[in-house]
Amino acid sequence: MAAYVIERAGGTVSLTGQEWLGANVALVEQFPWFTGGVKENTQARALYDDQALYLQFHCSDSHISAQARELNGPVCRDSCVEFFASPHPDLREHYFNFEANCCGAFHLGFAADRLKRQLIDAAAAKAIQVVSSIDAPTKDEQAEDKSWWLAARIPFAVVAEMAAMPIAPRKGDRWRGNMYRCGGVTNPQYACWNWIDLPKPDFHTPKFFGEMVFG
Repeated sequence: MAAYVIERAGGTVSLTGQEWLGANVALVEQFPWFTGGVKENTQARALYDDQALYLQFHCSDSHISAQARELNGPVCRDSCVEFFASPHPDLREHYFNFEANCCGAFHLGFAADRLKRQLIDAAAAKAIQVVSSIDAPTKDEQAEDKSWWLAARIPFAVVAEMAAMPIAPRKGDRWRGNMYRCGGVTNPQYACWNWIDLPKPDFHTPKFFGEMVFG
């Protein structure tokens, strides 16, 4: 099982600032369903403070594309990164899934499995900040495509409201989770941080979550 330490931010976190130099790097480099193409590099980082979880992804990508624009849309069909986590793994199996495409459109749900997920509403979604290197609502593949990055701030209060239970991690607390990458149309990728032992792509698999420890 992979393990990752989410370090506590030393001060105010800017999604594009230098604070990320203190974050550990998680390599999204497992390809359980690889059949061909290029295994592209994905680096993920996470930080936290009393109010929020901060995520950052850097993706090598020769085929950058995104068409989903609406909240909770099918961003997984685009060039996309994903963070799944169970905040109280010893109490319940429920987990939240944050998925964002290269243009910053995102999807956020909460439930015990992939079925009947509670999706974030538009009012609550306003509290989530997402920035990306693609300054456009959609993106078509181009010959000069090389890479993209995305960062997000997810307030614990937003997830706690969806979960109907407190979420306020402190040093030493342990979550279970996984991090993923979808490559879009040309090179789907289906990469993960912690290995998933299934015959077909499926990220909604809590039994294959790794360990995330708050530092």
